[in-house]
This record gives sequence, structure tokens and C-alpha cells, in this order.
Amino acid sequence: MISNHEEIENKPINPQFIVRHLAAAEGYLELQMPGYAMEELSYIADAGPFEPIAQLFRGEALQAQAKYAEAIQPLNLAAQMFPKPFNQRAFMALSNCYRHEGQDQLADEAAAAAVPPDVAGLDSVQLAVMPIFQIKNNGGNRITQSHN
Repeated sequence: MISNHEEIENKPINPQFIVRHLAAAEGYLELQMPGYAMEELSYIADAGPFEPIAQLFRGEALQAQAKYAEAIQPLNLAAQMFPKPFNQRAFMALSNCYRHEGQDQLADEAAAAAVPPDVAGLDSVQLAVMPIFQIKNNGGNRITQSHN
């Protein structure tokens, strides 16, 4: 007899299921509700090609809960998995966690890794941190004039 846990592990990856939970987790992070974000992430046993995003959100949720030491591993994984320059968000969060843990040298290194080499010499650099998932709003009510 196969247990529910084994069933979940042996199931093929369902991209819609994963994206739905990742989008929900990101939404909860934007609403400053990291506990709910972690709950959404717990539904994902294997994120497959979405693993960098899952690790980033896990790290950001832990960081938002002031669990800086726990956040370092998933943020480090995300920073390694994302190609440059898309890993800036992970490196900046990683820098923040290192700084809170009193590891200033690692914090400085992570912050420096977030800055693209072509702008490293500039006095001030702005990094764009944007949501990964964006919900398209078709603009308007669900009820149209024809339904009235």
C-alpha cells in the first residue's frame, strides 16, 4: 500500500499547481504575511524548474520572520540558481541576513555580488526588485452590461 506522502513524491510535476502556489506565496510576501507564504510553499514537494523561485520565496519568508540564520541557505541557493543579473534580489536579501547575523564581510560580499560588473564603479546604484508573478487584470467588473 502506498502512503499519501509517497503518492505526492511520485507524482509528476504539475506546473500550474506549482505556479499557483508560488504566486500565492509571493502575494503573501507582498502583504507582509510570511507565515502564509511558508504555508503555500509547503504544498510544493518538488518545484522542478521553478526551484530558484521557491528557494527565493522561502528565504524571503524566513527573513521577514526575522529567522535570518535559517534564511541564508535558501537565499544562497536562489542566488546560485538564478543567472546574473536576475539573482540581484536573492543577493540583496542574503546580504541583509548576513548583516543581521553579524557577518559583515559576507554581507558586503553578497551586496557586491548583486551589483552588475558594468556599474560597480559608480557612486550610487539602484537595483530593481520587482515581483516575479504579475496578475493581469482585464480591467473591469466580472459582470458586463449584457448580464444586467
